[in-house]
Amino acid sequence: MQVLGVLLPLAFAVAFSSVPIMAMLGILLSRWGRSSGPAYLLGYAIGLAVVTVGFTAGLRAIPRVASPIPPVLFGVIELLLGAVCIATAVLSFRAARRSIRAGERREPSLLLRHAGNLRPVPAFGIGLALNLRPKALVLATAAAVALTAGSITPVGWVIVTVVYLVIGLSTVAAPVFLAWREGERSRVVLERMRGWLEGNSYIVTSVVVFMVGVVLVGDGLTRF
Repeated sequence: MQVLGVLLPLAFAVAFSSVPIMAMLGILLSRWGRSSGPAYLLGYAIGLAVVTVGFTAGLRAIPRVASPIPPVLFGVIELLLGAVCIATAVLSFRAARRSIRAGERREPSLLLRHAGNLRPVPAFGIGLALNLRPKALVLATAAAVALTAGSITPVGWVIVTVVYLVIGLSTVAAPVFLAWREGERSRVVLERMRGWLEGNSYIVTSVVVFMVGVVLVGDGLTRF
């Protein structure tokens, strides 16, 4: 299925976005982790679902007075989004490499510095808000284009959308499940995960976003 072939790379790009994962790790390692972690996950899940479904509904609501939207228009949109993803991945990777070679210490964002102080309600709000980041909006737009441009039944749309959301949420949900199951014993694993991400997140993010860009460009070309 062409739609699923485009959505899967996008879902993995959402899943391996480092900011939501690192925010979750910071929350879980805090004194309010057992209550704020699930609240953050709930907010992030609702936000991701609303943005994805909302963008798709918006594209489907475009009036089709004379004839259906030509596939070439979706192709142009995918080409533009793919080019943005590729350029962003290359520029981000080069900037991070230059900083490392220069011995500069990469300071965490304000959100990550204060993630450990979030109580449940603010954590829920932050989870919602993270779906409004530029990268998240680009991925949501690309997913909406794939869901709208492809020939798919309502049941099929529900299935592929659920698959997309489950994969996208998996890396944020997994630490919550680990902390719930292992309790304090999970702390060592969570700290190791955070340490690894702090040093390598730029590699993971750049590679995933680059591959998403390639997929979007390839799929866009097939619509001409």
